Amino acid sequence: MLLTRVLMTSATLLRGVLPDPLRGAVPCPRRLATCPGGLHIDLHGIGGPGTETAAGRLEEMLLEQPGVDRAEVNGRLGCVFVGCDPDEVDQDKLMAIVAELDEQEERARHTPIRLAEEHVRATIRLAAGVTGIGLAFAGRAARLPRLTPAVPALLHLADSTPILREELDRLLGRRATNALFTSATMITQTLTLRPVGLVVNALVSAGHYVEARAGRQAWELLEERLAHQAGAYRHIKTVAPPRPCHRPHGPIERYADVASPAAAGGYAVTRVATRSKQRALAILISATPTVAAVSRDAFACAVSRALGRRGSIVLETETLRHMDRVDTVILDADAITTGSWTIDRLVPLSAGLDTGELYARCCSLIDFADPSGTRTGEDAVVEPVVDLDKHLPAEAPEWRARGLLPIGVTREGRLVAVAGLAREIDPMAEAVVDMAKAATTVMLAGDDEALAQRLAIERLVPGGPELGDAVVELQSEGHCVVVVSRGSCQGLVHADIGVGVMDQSGTVPWDAHVAGDLTGAHLLLSCLPRAVRVSRNGVRLGAAAAVVGGLLVIAGPEATSLHRGQLVNAGASLMAVALGEWAGRSAGRVPIPSLADTTPRNATSAKDVLTRLHSSAHRGAQAEAVQRRGVKGQGGA
Repeated sequence: MLLTRVLMTSATLLRGVLPDPLRGAVPCPRRLATCPGGLHIDLHGIGGPGTETAAGRLEEMLLEQPGVDRAEVNGRLGCVFVGCDPDEVDQDKLMAIVAELDEQEERARHTPIRLAEEHVRATIRLAAGVTGIGLAFAGRAARLPRLTPAVPALLHLADSTPILREELDRLLGRRATNALFTSATMITQTLTLRPVGLVVNALVSAGHYVEARAGRQAWELLEERLAHQAGAYRHIKTVAPPRPCHRPHGPIERYADVASPAAAGGYAVTRVATRSKQRALAILISATPTVAAVSRDAFACAVSRALGRRGSIVLETETLRHMDRVDTVILDADAITTGSWTIDRLVPLSAGLDTGELYARCCSLIDFADPSGTRTGEDAVVEPVVDLDKHLPAEAPEWRARGLLPIGVTREGRLVAVAGLAREIDPMAEAVVDMAKAATTVMLAGDDEALAQRLAIERLVPGGPELGDAVVELQSEGHCVVVVSRGSCQGLVHADIGVGVMDQSGTVPWDAHVAGDLTGAHLLLSCLPRAVRVSRNGVRLGAAAAVVGGLLVIAGPEATSLHRGQLVNAGASLMAVALGEWAGRSAGRVPIPSLADTTPRNATSAKDVLTRLHSSAHRGAQAEAVQRRGVKGQGGA
């Protein structure tokens, strides 16, 4: 049983990093795992785009089994959740039903999100790195033959050359390319019996391990909540076509575009001028632009952990490595509004009316969730006003420009006042918009021009299903786009970083790369300018290391030139890790902004005021608790 589980896990991990052409050659085991509230059974076809009918049939058949009270297919996770007591159901029968229906569907091309597997991969990578250090020291002690350092140096150069790396990402997939370079570099560095580079790799792997562990812990907390929320797992994967073009280059890529050819040229010139292979190789190692990428990676790891402490879950950590390239943020209207309405204007039409009393009566009578109907009170009736120009000829154009919904207040058959309702903005919305404006160009998705005016956002793009097309158009123009949305699957899946906002019911936006509430979105947006600064500082550090390393290589004895070049590169890499980690931790300590109630106090009755104050105090306590957890998490990181 243990051997079978090990083999199944190994096959699953291997398939997760193989390119599409080779993935079919590896067996695809179907696993059954216990989870809070029931079982997860792997799916290989059902759950992908266009499998809604098959998913519904599978759920129906599973629900017919004794002891099963929930069955929900999730295409993003590549599994079906079976709500049951694992000890009270026939697990073999459930597996047989899933296998029978799933094998009738075409195998899905996408790789499912499984954070537990990412944790295992990170653990293996860290263990392999530490083992490599031990093997290198053992080989040196035994005086074994060494592999030439030129091999790992050329691998580093290839990995650091943007045009080559982008083409490999397109052909093999980014995950497969990462696994290829990581494994090849680790093996070749071990065979050179030079542990200096392995120490840096092990430190980077430790950062990935801590990041993956934090992600797994966040996922386990989310699983506990999903177990008690019917329908929370149900999701069919949205089609995610390839990006229309390569992402625009950030500071690191622009530096590498120049430094990589310069490193190759420096190697050739030094080899010809000095006739020394050692010095030429040392120049290549010193000039290869690897240091800056290390700082960005460490920064992203720290930000990922900070997002987890804010209650967000990072489904794809790789997208956080694109933060330094982002130049456009699209805020979907559904993410920054509550779905309700609020009173923006109130105009009395009769003299002698008490405005405060009118506000109180409107708040008690109007259904702010759906104000389109007619509601009757003891002495007044509220209903939409059809002809606004007739009653408010002077104000009507401005009201229409602001998108206000006119609601009339009628007493004894006479219209006495008109209230203008506007869509209620989430208390976090203004802080999120301000943070986005401080970092990039901001656009609003949707046709609500009035909301754009209220938030001082100048450009609108189509919302809903058309948001994905708008994102693709921006990407084609050379932009790197963040989308913050609650329900636009197309917008989230096309975005370079899709930030899904959970609603009050806790529904997970499964197509997002990062899912959480607006406090998590606020934190991520606050990290965008910091990511650019970290990358620029990493570039400066890498350039300084190249210059210092080159001078030391040329100035010192030839016999130790390679050792000096490796030490300078390793020392700069360690400084880059510290730089990125420190910057990421500082970014994670950005305080949660105070949540302001945008409803005027004189617009509510005394009872409603007390209710809103209680709710505001409760939200403030929650924010304070999140901040305390964040401080504790930073202390233990």
